[in-house]
Amino acid sequence: MNMTAQKAQQRPPLARIARATLLAAAGGVIGNTLLWLMTSPLGRLQVGLVEVVVFSLLGGLAGGVLYALLSRLLPSPNRVFVALCIAVLILYAFGPIWAAQTPYREGAEPFNLLTVLVTEVMHLISGGFVIGVLTRLTGERDGS
Repeated sequence: MNMTAQKAQQRPPLARIARATLLAAAGGVIGNTLLWLMTSPLGRLQVGLVEVVVFSLLGGLAGGVLYALLSRLLPSPNRVFVALCIAVLILYAFGPIWAAQTPYREGAEPFNLLTVLVTEVMHLISGGFVIGVLTRLTGERDGS
């Protein structure tokens, strides 16, 4: 068997990536929902629970799509996937800070300090589930 055929056989099946994607998205949704529920009594959060659920779900699904694409393009996608996810998390860190200056959507108020802090942690929760679950449960074991 040639090297290309061996690499193709080592790639995680799309069904495994899909299961890991659903787990990562569910973890982000559950973690961020719990954080929202625990912190909302501390003050007014300027993001609703529905927004938290929707955007957590979308983040998890986007991570899964990215991982699926990279797994088809690269023989060992984990290193590139983690680097891209970290870059996205760094860029997303500016979102809540900017939303404290200018509303993130028409009709919204600028974020207060509590909302900035909570949404920053939410990004880390979703990113942690996406990175952790997709790199651990898809079958790649060579550490790259």
